[in-house]
Amino acid sequence: MLVTHSLYAPFVRDHDGVLVMDRRSAEFTQYAANAKLATCISFSNELSRLAEHVGVGSERVRQGIGTDPRIGLHFLYAGVGYGGSCFPKYVKALASSTADASCPSQLLGAVAAVN
Repeated sequence: MLVTHSLYAPFVRDHDGVLVMDRRSAEFTQYAANAKLATCISFSNELSRLAEHVGVGSERVRQGIGTDPRIGLHFLYAGVGYGGSCFPKYVKALASSTADASCPSQLLGAVAAVN
């Protein structure tokens, strides 16, 4: 067992929640996770707005799509959008990284715009 695993073992008793990777991969993983959650929030807000517009119960839709185990009910609540210090920062940083790598992302720009 790596020293890192034994250090974090008390906090991840029910699964092996410690991944060891290089710094750049770990940083990219953090950006990706936060951008994914921000995307889910923005998408939920878009669905809710559209459901309201066409006269569909957005809560029923949320419950329905939440039954799909690939989706689940987490981050499917419509609201005022995402905020705080993490989601906006990571979405913007990841979008900037894609542009810097000559691989721009239309999706990340749309996530920020929807929010």
